[in-house]
Amino acid sequence: MNYWNGKYTETPFSEGELYGTGLFETICIVNKKAKYLLEHYERLYCGGKSLDISFEMSYENFEKIIYDYITRSELNDFALRFTILKRGAGYDILINSRKTTYTRELYERGFSLKTSPLRKNPTSPLTYTKSTCYADNLISLKNAKSLGFDEALHLNFEDEVCEGAISNIFFIKDGIIKTPAVECGLLPGIMRKKVIQKLKEKNIPFQEGHYSLSEFIEADEVFITNSLMHVMWVNAIDDKNYFKRKNTDIIASFFIENKGRD
Repeated sequence: MNYWNGKYTETPFSEGELYGTGLFETICIVNKKAKYLLEHYERLYCGGKSLDISFEMSYENFEKIIYDYITRSELNDFALRFTILKRGAGYDILINSRKTTYTRELYERGFSLKTSPLRKNPTSPLTYTKSTCYADNLISLKNAKSLGFDEALHLNFEDEVCEGAISNIFFIKDGIIKTPAVECGLLPGIMRKKVIQKLKEKNIPFQEGHYSLSEFIEADEVFITNSLMHVMWVNAIDDKNYFKRKNTDIIASFFIENKGRD
């Protein structure tokens, strides 16, 4: 017998409900169109392999479910969250949505980052999946915002920069764009991948590696990415302020999906 919101039930709770074994994707919807939907699907499939969730849904069915939700929505532009929670050999599907909050004013102002005391663990498989075990990120983000910042910045146990609470991070120094390598302990975001692909296509100098916080502090420009914000310039990390954003604006211009800049 189980207890659920004031009622007793014989329905067993799932592993997803009890232990947070699940995955989610946050998908940018612009003009009733889902951005990078195939990439979101592929990450769900790969994450399922990592967490022993048999996500065997075809891409066609996934797409149909997403667009059925979009059609029923009263909004044209929003963030859609697609969640799967492990239940035995299968899974439950949850979909919800919210308005996006990335305005033109935010892109002009940029984001400030606060270094979090929480550290990323490169040995944990959860580090590399979009898992519903997301409390560490939310705690870091809430703490950063309570101190007047927009986003948190995570290091690993080797004091190497990894990622933000809700973003991947890049910096520019002497004309070279650099970003932490995945093995530092970060979720390889879809927009991160898109930016790297675009840099290679345009033969822009680029490196992945292991970087200290001081290397970011000494950078000429810093920017962060995720599937909703696309590319956002960073105006500060802790007490360090940045004033350059020219190259970041050029990179952002590659992605016309960035509605905040239309």
